[in-house]
Amino acid sequence: MTRSTLTIRLLTAALGAAAAVAVATPATAAPPVAGPSAPAPNPAAAKPGQPAAAPVSARDAALIKQQDTLLPAARNLAGQARAAGSDISGVRIDVPAGVIHVYRTDPAQPLRLPAGALPAGTQVVVHQAKFSRSAMLQAADLVTRDARVLGEQKVSVQAVGPSVDGSGISVGIFLRDTRADVDLNRASTLLRSRYGAVVGQVTGVRRQTSDRDLFFAGWRFNDFAPWYGGDRISSSVGGCTTGFAANYNGGPAMLTASHCGGVGTAFYNGPRSNGTFSYLGSSVYSDSGTDVGAISVSSYSLYINVGPAENSGLLYVPAWGSPVVGQYLCQSGSYTGEVCGLYVVDTGQQVCVSWFLWWCTGWQGPLADVINSAGSGSYAAGHGDSGGPVYLRNGSSGTAMGLVHGQLTPNAQAAYPAYFPDTMWCPAPEGWSQRCSSGFSFAHMPGY
Repeated sequence: MTRSTLTIRLLTAALGAAAAVAVATPATAAPPVAGPSAPAPNPAAAKPGQPAAAPVSARDAALIKQQDTLLPAARNLAGQARAAGSDISGVRIDVPAGVIHVYRTDPAQPLRLPAGALPAGTQVVVHQAKFSRSAMLQAADLVTRDARVLGEQKVSVQAVGPSVDGSGISVGIFLRDTRADVDLNRASTLLRSRYGAVVGQVTGVRRQTSDRDLFFAGWRFNDFAPWYGGDRISSSVGGCTTGFAANYNGGPAMLTASHCGGVGTAFYNGPRSNGTFSYLGSSVYSDSGTDVGAISVSSYSLYINVGPAENSGLLYVPAWGSPVVGQYLCQSGSYTGEVCGLYVVDTGQQVCVSWFLWWCTGWQGPLADVINSAGSGSYAAGHGDSGGPVYLRNGSSGTAMGLVHGQLTPNAQAAYPAYFPDTMWCPAPEGWSQRCSSGFSFAHMPGY
């Protein structure tokens, strides 16, 4: 689990501050490059001798059962929020209370939900919001496009994303002055004068200057075709984890994180119990803008490894989906093993991953963030889990929600600082080590 940044020497010469200018309407975005798509509906059978997934804890099972009644309506409303012209800002579920919170700019309008989408006992609470999700995403897009202009005025945007409650976009600013309040006050003033009230919370973050080493371990290194998600993979870059099965250019592929290796990188599964490595395939797709990569393989399975890293069972994952703020997910990295009870705190975040002088030259996203609902003293994922599956448990099967990316994004770090440090002790098959955090970010599934 890592997030790369391009380390550069910052110039200390003062750069002239330009006067605030009117915000121009953004040009129409170019159509996205075709990426990996969901796999074919017919999975390869599970290999003989491997057990099914063990049930989750009683606590997690109860949460999953409770949220199952909320998710159909919540997903429908979250889908409406993404539609052009929608006044919905965001959707958040409160699983223990059985409530769906909807934030919208026009609460007087009736909610449009299919018949039967709200089971008996499900409560929907509508809240007044300042901005719709589409307005916030447009503003966030403008901020990322204006990174150079802002940087020349010494406002270095590290991250930007919409708030679920529609209060505006959250903006993380790289702090380089010893007087953090000076940096933040200047940044807030400039951003609001340039983009208006759509700029909500502005927080300060420290730019990461180096990557952390990846760590190697795992029982899941004895796999063979058709390949599973949650397998241990290694390359010249280091150790990572396979995510979910996918199709790419008409052929079978396994997803992982882009930062685990660019196009052409050879990946191996292992070391096996006899000390050898087995060739998995080579990367045929690597999008650093989303941190999603695809490895061409001879065949795949729609099963993923779940449970402890060294003694995993299998979970069938036939579908892909989008995360909803407030829901509980699991991750199954090949280093840390399966961790459930991961609470989604945001979605759709954009994070700066490369800099020139004071401005961002490369963005990564959309990313979502989760924290361990058991508290900041409980690990969520660690280095080496990168690319691993993030999913929703649906009883004996699951829904793919994303791929492990790295530490919390800057906006989530500011909101949940105790969950950010990656020095927590956590298990791996070769022993415990300080490589985990109690929260992490994950890449949305391609197309979601």
